[in-house]
Amino acid sequence: MKWPDILDRPSRRYATVEDVRRIFADYHDALHWLAGFLIGDKLAPACVIDACNIAERQGPVFHEWLAHWAARATLRCALQMQGADIAELAPTYERFERVDAKRSPLSPEDLQLLIEESDVLPARLDVLCRFVLVMHGIAKESCAEVAAQLGVSQSAVERAYCVAFDTLHLMSKRMLCNADIPAGLPPAPV
Repeated sequence: MKWPDILDRPSRRYATVEDVRRIFADYHDALHWLAGFLIGDKLAPACVIDACNIAERQGPVFHEWLAHWAARATLRCALQMQGADIAELAPTYERFERVDAKRSPLSPEDLQLLIEESDVLPARLDVLCRFVLVMHGIAKESCAEVAAQLGVSQSAVERAYCVAFDTLHLMSKRMLCNADIPAGLPPAPV
């Protein structure tokens, strides 16, 4: 199962408690990346451990669904930790200009860039943008679904996604410009 697939819709087969533990071991890096990107490296381990503990207490669940569930549980734990900050940021996005053109969910190339730049990107995006980027950009949930889960307006989600999407693409352009510069020359501003 590939990284974007763990946020996609699941299929059905029962899982054991050992399957739960194995999923959290097999997807350790992906789940820590997700939690770290959303809420920061210091809180990420606690978020993933909480999600694992919740999973172990569940009854029989579907096997393929389990990796998806692990990512969702990690996201839910991160949201519980950051919900107040997200709610506080939402009115700021309400004051932004209306979104003229919708941004598409992330392409495989965008996702690769997001992963490669995940050490820099969180510093350039606030917590609302990071959650929206994951939930709409990677998981491909509608803006209305994301808004309902985050407890903010759909327009705040759309505007935050535009900021996140445009920031990611600006980083991509900057990387392309810098790749074409001969050694020893300073990078061009974008």
